[in-house]
Amino acid sequence: MDKVNMTKNNNRRVSFRIYEQVNLFYQKIDENRLTEPYPAFDNVSNDFLLPAELEKASQDSTLPKPRLDKELPEEMQFDEDDTLNVNISASGMAFSCDEAFKEGDYLVIRLLLLSSLASIVAYCKVVYCKNSNPYETHHPYLVGAHFVSLKGQDQELLSKYVDKKKMQQTVVKGFVLAAILTVIAMPDVVFGLLIDLLHHLFVLFLEFCHLAFEFIELNLDKLVEHLFETDLHQTQVIVFYIIASFAFYGIYRLCRAVPPFYRRCKKNQIAYWSRKKASVLFYWREQSLFNKIKLVVICVAAITGYIFFGM
Repeated sequence: MDKVNMTKNNNRRVSFRIYEQVNLFYQKIDENRLTEPYPAFDNVSNDFLLPAELEKASQDSTLPKPRLDKELPEEMQFDEDDTLNVNISASGMAFSCDEAFKEGDYLVIRLLLLSSLASIVAYCKVVYCKNSNPYETHHPYLVGAHFVSLKGQDQELLSKYVDKKKMQQTVVKGFVLAAILTVIAMPDVVFGLLIDLLHHLFVLFLEFCHLAFEFIELNLDKLVEHLFETDLHQTQVIVFYIIASFAFYGIYRLCRAVPPFYRRCKKNQIAYWSRKKASVLFYWREQSLFNKIKLVVICVAAITGYIFFGM
């Protein structure tokens, strides 16, 4: 059984972390179950096989037969969670759940990365468990755990996946950093160009709306006049009420759609910042006094230098 190297003095935040959509299954276990051989993992992960793999396994007698969760021992049954946006690295993960755990508890987790359909099974040790945020009712707890036992192939798969995401995020963050440095170095030029661009786009949008309205109105005039044989005034009145009806319906649908969209965005942002805050606080607690002083001095020096020399 492959062990993930973790020590108390080794900062777990050294591992690069990503936010990823997963289907997560977890179950609290006793510490003595950590010595179970790999077949226990195989039994747990079999029902993540794709339909083609299941068919192949059923036809090939040399392959292990898939087993469903209901065939596993009661203590190995899994609680299925909703699709979650978890914070994961090659050495650990953080996720929201509806059950409070204690620091030092052991979990067996099974997750499916939705973007790649990769299935991973591992034993984890709970590092912290705290309230997620006051707005979260379905998953009120935020759990941070590190992997204490992970298959070699799963560890390699997870490492490659995280490295791939790391490269993608590095490129994106590079562009973001370049944009921030440009704003800091030339704020007047950047904001001037941005305002001109937004004004130009706004003018183009209004022109497009005007042309679209004229096109719709012209075709409705011809359609109504052809169907009902009305004069100009009657045609204009009918077209006006048709357009007004569609406009009011569109506004009604927009008013119905905006509040749920706002609440969903607000909930996602609160959950994201709650996880980020927990990760940063955990990182800060793991630092030595010297490293804490060094970080504070660097930040103060950078802000002071920008105030005196950059502005």
